[in-house]
Amino acid sequence: MSQIRLLVDRVTEALGASATPAQVEAVVRIMLNEVVATQAPPRPPRAQGTAERGLITAYGRDQTGILHAITSVVSEMGCNILDVSQKILQGNFTLIMVVDLQPMQGSLQDLKQRLDAVSAERKVRIMAQHEDLFNAMHRP
Repeated sequence: MSQIRLLVDRVTEALGASATPAQVEAVVRIMLNEVVATQAPPRPPRAQGTAERGLITAYGRDQTGILHAITSVVSEMGCNILDVSQKILQGNFTLIMVVDLQPMQGSLQDLKQRLDAVSAERKVRIMAQHEDLFNAMHRP
């Protein structure tokens, strides 16, 4: 079990049964940001053949170039797109993308900041999370 999953489980237990996924995620994000701010060791190399993946989700009013703007950031950061689902629903753009974070140049926080800039510019909501955090937050 990943360290993030263990952290999410402990926070969920501490907050109690009435804790929502959003509350747990908010507490975990604060904790992770504090850890990153106080100690920023280089990411340890993962064993060959193991995945370090992230999920990027986006939604908002459809407009020309949204997918290009998002995939450009992903590519410039050195991530590889492993899977993508994009749909236009009654004028609304939706996206779910799985990316390989292993070859990324920079940190997940750097990727999030770059995507936040696209989000503000395009007026769409874009979220990027490590797959472990996403899975822990959306368990049954």
